[in-house]
Amino acid sequence: MTRILRGACVAIACAGIGSAMAAGSDELWEVSTQMNMAGMPPGMGAQKTQVCTEKGDQKKAMTRGNDKCKVKDFKQSGNSVHMEMSCPEGDAVLDTTYNAAHTEYKGTMKMTSSRGDMTMTMNGRKIGTCDAQQAKQEREAKVAAAQRQSAEVNAQIAAGQDREIENCKKAVETMNLGLLGVYGQCDRAAGICELQLKNEQTKRAATACTASHAQFCKRYQTMEGFLQANGDEKAAESCKVSRQELIAAQCPQAEKSENLAYLGKFCPAQAKTIAQAHCAGRSYTSQVKDKYSNFCSSYLANASVEQPMTPASAVADPKAAIQQGVSQGINKLKGLFGR
Repeated sequence: MTRILRGACVAIACAGIGSAMAAGSDELWEVSTQMNMAGMPPGMGAQKTQVCTEKGDQKKAMTRGNDKCKVKDFKQSGNSVHMEMSCPEGDAVLDTTYNAAHTEYKGTMKMTSSRGDMTMTMNGRKIGTCDAQQAKQEREAKVAAAQRQSAEVNAQIAAGQDREIENCKKAVETMNLGLLGVYGQCDRAAGICELQLKNEQTKRAATACTASHAQFCKRYQTMEGFLQANGDEKAAESCKVSRQELIAAQCPQAEKSENLAYLGKFCPAQAKTIAQAHCAGRSYTSQVKDKYSNFCSSYLANASVEQPMTPASAVADPKAAIQQGVSQGINKLKGLFGR
C-alpha cells in the first residue's frame, strides 16, 4: 500500500521541496491531500505540501519511481488523466482533472490491497516555478539523513535490548529478582509483558527475558536457588508459588542430605537436631574446624531467638526485661551444650 501511494502520486507531489522552488522552469504545486480508509476516522492524514514536478510527458511523470509497479491502463483526454497500476501490494486507480489553464486540478486515487481499501482525495494549484532536479537531490538528501537517524535510533534500541537481556541472564545466575526488571513483575503489571512481546522494538528482549524468568522460577524451587535468593518472598509471588510450602517440602530433603546452609536459614526444627548432635562442647571461638563449624557458629549466634522471652510488659523495669532476655539466651545455650 505504501509503495502504491508513494509511486502513483509522484505527479501530484507527495514530498515537499526546499530551496529548489526559487529557481528553474519546472512547475511548483501546492497540493492538499486526505485519506479515507475503512475502520479509520474520515479525512485522516490530511496535509498540505509544496511539490516540484517536471514538465513533459504526463505518463512519465506519474509513473516515475514505480519500478515494481506496472501501468495497466493510461488515458489522457483533454484535461482528464486516468491511470491504472498494478503493484506487489495491490492495485491503484488514479483519476485527475485539470482546469483549462492547467493551473489547478482535482483528483482521487483508489487503492486496493490485502490490508484493505483506501481512497485519497487531492487538490492542487500551481504557485510558481522550481528546479525539479535540485528538488530531487534535496529530497534524496533528506531521505538519506532520515535513514541515518533511523539507523542510529535502531542501534541504540538494539544496545538497550542487549543490556536488558544480559541483566536477565544475570538474574538467573545470581537469583536477584530485581535484575529481571519489568519481567519480574508480570504478575502485578497486567498486560505490560504481553505488550512488550508484541512490540517489534522490544520483542527480542521480551522473549529472552520471559525465558529467563521461567528459568529463575525453576531455580527458585530448588534448595540451591531458594537459598541463593534468600527465600525472597517477592520472588515467590512473581513465580506464583508458596514460599512456606517450598520450605516445608525441602526441609526433610535438606536434613537427609545435610544441607547445613539451608537448614540453618529455613529449618529451625531440623537445625536444632543437628546442633544437639554436632555442636555440643563448641564455643564461638572454637578452634575445631569441620563441616559443622560454620553451622554451629551460626546456630550459637542465633540460638537465643528460639527461646521465647518473658514479655517486657510482665516486667516492671524495662532494663530488667532486657537483662532477663540476655540471661534467657545465655541459659539456653548452656542448657543445649552443657556449658
